Amino acid sequence: MKNTDILARTAQLAHLADSQVMDNPRVGAVLVHDGRVIGEGYHQRAGEAHAEVNCLASVREEDLPLIPEATLFVSLEPCCIKGRTPACTGLILREKVRKVVFAQRDTTDEVSGRGAAILREAGVRVKEYPDFTPTELTNRNRMIFTTEQRPFILLKYARSADGFLRPKDRSKKYWITNDISRRLVHRWRTATNAVIVGARTIIEDDPKLDSRFFPGPDPRPVILDLHDRLSGREKVFSDGRIRPLVFTGRRPAKMKADTVEIKEKDLNKKALKKIMRKLHELKFSHVTVEGGATTLEAFLSKGLWDEARIFTGPARFGHGLHAPTLPASARLLRSDRIGTDLLEVFQPSRVSEG
Repeated sequence: MKNTDILARTAQLAHLADSQVMDNPRVGAVLVHDGRVIGEGYHQRAGEAHAEVNCLASVREEDLPLIPEATLFVSLEPCCIKGRTPACTGLILREKVRKVVFAQRDTTDEVSGRGAAILREAGVRVKEYPDFTPTELTNRNRMIFTTEQRPFILLKYARSADGFLRPKDRSKKYWITNDISRRLVHRWRTATNAVIVGARTIIEDDPKLDSRFFPGPDPRPVILDLHDRLSGREKVFSDGRIRPLVFTGRRPAKMKADTVEIKEKDLNKKALKKIMRKLHELKFSHVTVEGGATTLEAFLSKGLWDEARIFTGPARFGHGLHAPTLPASARLLRSDRIGTDLLEVFQPSRVSEG
């Protein structure tokens, strides 16, 4: 097996954690001896054992003597700081692993380069693959969280074949996307820390913002209500299992939610930065903006987005609310057919190709 093939497996393992690790990096690890995998693991939940710990713990008893002669592959540089769990560099040295292969360095200030240096100083052979795309994509949210002091921002919306978010006649019930696409959106919700919507979306659509169509954790509803439009009687405040977070103006209604006052009249760049700073404080490393049009346009116009996933359904509305338009510089990463729907994934042009 090639080193890159095994690193690709560490990326697959890392993805299994999704939002469960909160602001921590998603990491996978594979232990290989003489071309045979003898251990695998990933960081499953924030505050619990790291990938290297779970990988070494998975080794069968008869293979334990092989650990010192095996190579440990990790999707991210092993940590060297003690937090809620011990440093992984210490575990690697105690287990006498003699060779470690990892992809990117951890962008955490206390770790970046130090984990690799500690291992090398102790005589461990260390090889890095800093430009390995699969592992880089796995931890884009962590890199943004640590370097830009904000969450990774995903935009998601659906539009009709003629480019509308909704028809002019709101009295008609409609779905732009099919059942499979809607289930996929709920799958994505289990992998994000928060779903962000504007107050108008809550008032007009009364959504639950949960992941009921796919097994997994619900994201936290985050509602932008700078004009204090909400009554507190909306479905999201009574049906949800997670207490919403509402960014309000100066006179919010009483509601079953945590509120943060934002002294701005609209979603300008200053307001959005304050909101992102608060979500960063809450250790949200990945958030999804689902609407409505004004909220999506605010993030796009201020350049506050890292990925956009856009569904286009087969229906034509003729008239209605226009869908947001991405900058001309946005790069199309991929497009997929999901039954009758087209899913397109974009990134801003500032993101390197890796």
